[in-house]
Amino acid sequence: MKPSVYLTFCFLFLIGIRDNVIVVLSTGLHFDSGVQYEYEYSTSMAVAPISVDFGEVTAFTMLAVIHIHSLWRNSQQEQLLHLQIRDLKLIPNSSDSTSTPLVLGDMASGSEHFKEPFLVHVHSGKIKGVFDVSSDNMVSLNFKKGLVSLLQIQAQSGIIMEDDTTGQCQVSYHTSGDDIIKVKHHENCEKIMPDGMMFANQFFRVSSGGSSETVLTMDGSHIKSVISEELRSLVLDEHPTVGIHISSRQFLQLLSTHSGPNEAQGALQDVLSSLKAGYVNHTIHAIPAVRQAATNRYSVPKILDHLKAKGLHTQSTTVNMFLQLSESLRNLEMAEIKNIFKKSHAKFVPILIDAAAAASTPASLEALVSFINITNPKTSPLLEKFLYACAFSSQPSTHLINIITRILTHTSAQWETHEMALIVLGTVIRKMCSADMCHLKEVEHAKRLIVKGLSASTEEREIKSYLLALKSARLPETVPVLLQYIDHSKSLSSIVLSALQGFPSQYITKEVKEHARDIFTQRKKSFPAPVRLDAAQLLLMYDPLDIDVREIILKIAEEKPEVSKFLTTKIMSMLQSDSPARNVIRNVLKDPKLNNYFHLARLGCSSSYAGLMTENKNMVASYDFEFLFSEAGALKQSNSHFYAQTRGRSLHLLQVSLETSGLDSLFGTEATKGAEEEELMAGMSAMFLGVQIQPIVFFQGYSDLMIKYFSAGEGPVNIISGNILVLDHRQSLILQSGLQAQGVFHGGLSVDVAADLAFSLFTQESKTSVNNKFSLVVSARAEVDAPLMSTTAETVVKMDPSVRFVTTVSFYDTPVQYCLQLIREPLLCRERVSTQVDIQNRRKLVQQSKQKWTLSGEETALHRDNSKMCRNLLNPNSK
Repeated sequence: MKPSVYLTFCFLFLIGIRDNVIVVLSTGLHFDSGVQYEYEYSTSMAVAPISVDFGEVTAFTMLAVIHIHSLWRNSQQEQLLHLQIRDLKLIPNSSDSTSTPLVLGDMASGSEHFKEPFLVHVHSGKIKGVFDVSSDNMVSLNFKKGLVSLLQIQAQSGIIMEDDTTGQCQVSYHTSGDDIIKVKHHENCEKIMPDGMMFANQFFRVSSGGSSETVLTMDGSHIKSVISEELRSLVLDEHPTVGIHISSRQFLQLLSTHSGPNEAQGALQDVLSSLKAGYVNHTIHAIPAVRQAATNRYSVPKILDHLKAKGLHTQSTTVNMFLQLSESLRNLEMAEIKNIFKKSHAKFVPILIDAAAAASTPASLEALVSFINITNPKTSPLLEKFLYACAFSSQPSTHLINIITRILTHTSAQWETHEMALIVLGTVIRKMCSADMCHLKEVEHAKRLIVKGLSASTEEREIKSYLLALKSARLPETVPVLLQYIDHSKSLSSIVLSALQGFPSQYITKEVKEHARDIFTQRKKSFPAPVRLDAAQLLLMYDPLDIDVREIILKIAEEKPEVSKFLTTKIMSMLQSDSPARNVIRNVLKDPKLNNYFHLARLGCSSSYAGLMTENKNMVASYDFEFLFSEAGALKQSNSHFYAQTRGRSLHLLQVSLETSGLDSLFGTEATKGAEEEELMAGMSAMFLGVQIQPIVFFQGYSDLMIKYFSAGEGPVNIISGNILVLDHRQSLILQSGLQAQGVFHGGLSVDVAADLAFSLFTQESKTSVNNKFSLVVSARAEVDAPLMSTTAETVVKMDPSVRFVTTVSFYDTPVQYCLQLIREPLLCRERVSTQVDIQNRRKLVQQSKQKWTLSGEETALHRDNSKMCRNLLNPNSK
């Protein structure tokens, strides 16, 4: 019997069960010698926003006739196939019967890549190589690889590793009658080349996924038809309605068989050498085509002209302009960017600074530093704006480190600016380390600069600034350094304890806890109440011990009313949460000597509690409030934390800390001895998206308070304002068909956080208000390339959240009355989805839809006692 006939009719049947997987052997793939097979081939594509039905979107289909014959084989189940693509056509919209097909073979720009035949080396059903005469056009080469991947068949049922266009993937095979079915999930693929780029420390995250199913219908050992369907997706984790679906379908149908050339004899290499065309061997893996940067998508002069004409009347407009500018500035040289700054109106310079820092190229950063002129003290406001923009950069780099260290050498005379540069340097170091760049010499140099500066500082103001830098850097090796300042003055101890609370639990060692115990119990020296309570929280947060929880509860009975009330509410709040201390507290409170009215029933205004702001299927937003009052009723310290939990991620959105001292005497109350000795002061510190904001002092001393009290129209103090690039994700997806899709997610956030602290000596009332206004714009865009054509889908979502946090305290009566209000303004949301086709550089908008909706505002209900006090304080005449 001839080998070819034998292979054609070779059947392998069920041979056993191994590792609980049924192993079935099916017919082997075979192309007869001297026979030419004619197949009809088509591949169709649809790309759409997730919120749109695929049946409503544009798609394109490519049609061709494929001629295949066997050029060579050997006895080792190796075969060299000869493939020729004929009558290649492109139909722009497969659902539109009036669409005119484009015959690619008739076009000079398309024909050269499909005129010549190409070869496929098959060994035991696996594609070992693709030989093509053209290697300079990746789109056409990948198209051919996607076509021949349909010829890849494994005879063995079960799960195997297989190479195809998308990489090396885990594929499941099984047979059903004449059908061979293979299924692949893309999360089980090992990418040959990286297919995505997401910068470090971004607020939003993008997930990709997908699967494909291929059904091969066999006629003996010949392919009768193949149907392969694939679905890929790119989705924003925090907002699953923002994303792109890509659908791909391949179809191969045997039309006829004819007499064809006989197979060549000899070795494979000899056969290849005998061919006149110069064939180049390629793997089956598709290679992402290098795309030109979209330099003309946004023109900086046009954007600036638009700004001059329309202005920046809304935060949403500001974010749009910011995103467009940041994308455009990435493609410009330093001289061009500097020239843009010089020609721009002064009121547009701040948004240009944000955009250039977000672009974060060496050219944009150097242009900024040169324009601002960091040696000139008069430019401090612009320099501080630039520094904050660097702190929020999602693209930390050694170039950025070098620029900040350069700024530090020129700003030592202006200590406020110098302090800000130190804090930002610490933030950038932390981001570099989280991106596995901690070992770089520039980062090591920056670490040493901060540590050496701290050890050389003698003034408390300087020490405080360097400690804030270490707090921002969050370097485990600096924990012993921080401990050297843990029992110094109130302000330094507070910074150190706050910094330690930012470390993972493995770095809160026995030594750290021993220092915290000394502070809370005041074994060696006395400490102010806020510092002691910070130490107690450190002991409760990190792997709390029974002995520490017991000691804290025992101390409650010995403390002054406000401190004991704070500790009681803290213990109860943790008992009702998922805190690590929960089980330890519950175990300790089994002791009736501790869990009783004497220890846990305390009167006072101080409190600590947590709750939910909003909850839906995608996100949970929560808060955590802490308030400590003096024994005379004045607010001494408050901490407000806001969190978001999304798909397993916990994000610390915002922390605002307010600290006051010496306020008791202002309202004629009987102050404690310690309060009488305190300096009159009020200040605020904040962290936003993990970035430490430079502390703000409302007033320092009585005279300073009186000056600001009688100053008319001064208004709220700005904590932070600007624009942040919160998402910049670019990903190349190679599809089963060999076609390529590009996904781009872009997101910007405009921030305006301001605080107001007001005192009334006449009504004996104080009010603090923190106003948080934001505008968020997020877009998801995907573009699929085909010869002479591309299809694009895009989703853009805009929203403008605004939240106010108001604390009102009345000292007129005893006990002091206070009201906490967390107010969410009505939220306007807008969404635009569109699809378009670009054929031979002629763009056509196929579909576009817009919608908007408003979520009603509300005041978050906090706890019952607070609601009662708010009614009494804000509506005294209500019953």
